[in-house]
Amino acid sequence: MTSTLISGITTITTISAISLSDDFTLGDVVDNFKEVFTWIDSWLPRNLIVRASVYATATLITLRMVPVMLRKTAVIKSVEFQNRYFHRSTFHPDLLKIKSNMLKELKDGSHNLPLYNEELVLLELNAGGGSNLSYYPECRYIATDYLEDGKEFMEDNASNMAAMDITFDRYLHTIPDRLVSVPDNSVSAVICFHSLCSSLTLALAVLEIRRVLMPTGKVYFLEHVSTSKKYSRLWLAQLNFQIQMYFWDCKFVRGNALRRMFNQSGFKVQQYNEITLDFTGMQIKGPMTSLASHAYGVAVKQ
Repeated sequence: MTSTLISGITTITTISAISLSDDFTLGDVVDNFKEVFTWIDSWLPRNLIVRASVYATATLITLRMVPVMLRKTAVIKSVEFQNRYFHRSTFHPDLLKIKSNMLKELKDGSHNLPLYNEELVLLELNAGGGSNLSYYPECRYIATDYLEDGKEFMEDNASNMAAMDITFDRYLHTIPDRLVSVPDNSVSAVICFHSLCSSLTLALAVLEIRRVLMPTGKVYFLEHVSTSKKYSRLWLAQLNFQIQMYFWDCKFVRGNALRRMFNQSGFKVQQYNEITLDFTGMQIKGPMTSLASHAYGVAVKQ
């Protein structure tokens, strides 16, 4: 609770630095809250314990909702931008090393993946502007993202893809559990980095991945997950910031649930590991600190 209160109070202290719209000022917000509390007070019984409990609960809810109410302001939107950039670039040194080790078999030809019409077909979920293209060999490439502006960034990378002998098949504006325009059994491998958190239903996303993969096709996954260490600082941060992350189309996935979901959906998990990132010296604060724990690995369609 202390972490929650501190988060809310810290947010409130930054409001004065935020430029709101011309017709909506900080004074309006304060006046509205005063009216609400006055109305609540008029309905409360005179019992001090009841009144104190109601006020404490209302204060806690108010503090927690402040980031949500201010999510369109400059300060909160800058954190949202950092969150989206982190999801698509996975710029942390440990994550870059994990990606390189997982995907190196694509470049050296030891992947043993099935071919569709004699072509290697890669499908990348939440591809952003194509930050992972350097890991891919000659192939037919399909990109998806639930952010519409990703298409523009990907098209800007068209010349780079041509130089790497990557054929850009198409860009799909969709979420991981809605790959309806991708035919059954038509993809050699799915690259799923920081993607499943944006799906509406994890189980459906895994089933969609299985549907589009060819038999013996692989899914390479790297996802931020809920920490298994209860009551740790990271656990409190994830509990504290889950509302903000939800409004940024990002939900926490449990690591054990992810592995179990693959195993129960017709995959064989060949590799599974977990890691907690160290953000020291990286200027990552607030909600972003809740993304430290990750699960990664490779699963093969049976």
